[in-house]
Amino acid sequence: MAERERAAPTARTPSPNVMRARRLLAGGAVGGHAALVSCVVAFGLAGGVPGAVSAALAGVLTVAFFTIGQAVQVLVADADPRTVLFAAMVSYITRVGGLGALLALALANADRFKAINTTAVAVTTIAVVLGWLAAEIRVFSRLRLPVFDETERPSDTVD
Repeated sequence: MAERERAAPTARTPSPNVMRARRLLAGGAVGGHAALVSCVVAFGLAGGVPGAVSAALAGVLTVAFFTIGQAVQVLVADADPRTVLFAAMVSYITRVGGLGALLALALANADRFKAINTTAVAVTTIAVVLGWLAAEIRVFSRLRLPVFDETERPSDTVD
């Protein structure tokens, strides 16, 4: 029986790049969710159910926006830098396009969205962005990034 346990396939260990991207994703998610919960509670107390629902809606959309972007970075962490840039740009354009479509839908059906507390939406969106970025910066400042200086080459010019 012990041989079967040893013979079982092991999961491939993720690369350091993937692990760094995952740490940034987790850190940002913690900061974003902390801001989201704080805003939902604050606007729930200040504005009742419409305030809490508005804050929750804005916070969930903001967290989803950042989560999708960072998840793409996790998926392509080991790829060529040009591929990483391309993936980031496509992801960003798709996410912004999706938010634009939601905005167009909301503007076209403004009478259905009268209960939305616009102050709660704006403040929560800003708070979640700041919470996500602050946590991500904190995690990034603690990442171990290898830094290598290029070796100095003698010049080919004659003095």
